[in-house]
Amino acid sequence: MKLRYRIGTRVINFIWKVFFGWKVYGRENIPKNGGFIVASNHLSNFDPPLVGTAVWTRECYFFAKKELFEINKFFTWLIKAYNAFPADREKIDRNAIRKADEILKMGQGLIMFPEGTRSKTGELQTPKHGTAFIALRNKVPIVPALIKNSNTPLIKQFLRKKTVIVKFGKPITKEEVEKFSKSKDGRKKLSEIIMQKIKELDESITC
Repeated sequence: MKLRYRIGTRVINFIWKVFFGWKVYGRENIPKNGGFIVASNHLSNFDPPLVGTAVWTRECYFFAKKELFEINKFFTWLIKAYNAFPADREKIDRNAIRKADEILKMGQGLIMFPEGTRSKTGELQTPKHGTAFIALRNKVPIVPALIKNSNTPLIKQFLRKKTVIVKFGKPITKEEVEKFSKSKDGRKKLSEIIMQKIKELDESITC
């Protein structure tokens, strides 16, 4: 784990634990070695660093829309330091796909959001098939994850009216992933299972 990434996750954990009281469950479900994908629902811009921090024991990377790398030099440096890499959402971005392949082959984690964009209502959305595509292409396990309340104003989190929760479920193993075809139908079926696993995590959280 790179030093700057380790420091970043520890700082984020300190802030969200001390000031906002966040809770993380299911870290034991994160694979101890080898490449893996964390597939999470998506509520806010805080999700990538919060989910990455919640993983804790493994270094993770995540796609970020290319426009974020054009805001200013400092912001670009910041998100790169936290292992973001650019992706063009308007087309099939082969450079981003190759980067994802490289990360997983290195035995690192990749955080993905199957819904493809933030949910404006907080409800789970119909998944895109990108997460399934990358998992099938690289034959890696998928850890379903649920993040809750990250779209709540920080003042409400500070006052403990809402608490950010991240929960990891049991992985869809490499062997289970390999049972699905790489065809469009196979990707669709795997995507539906991923979202069902996330839904079950949502239903298991009462606050």
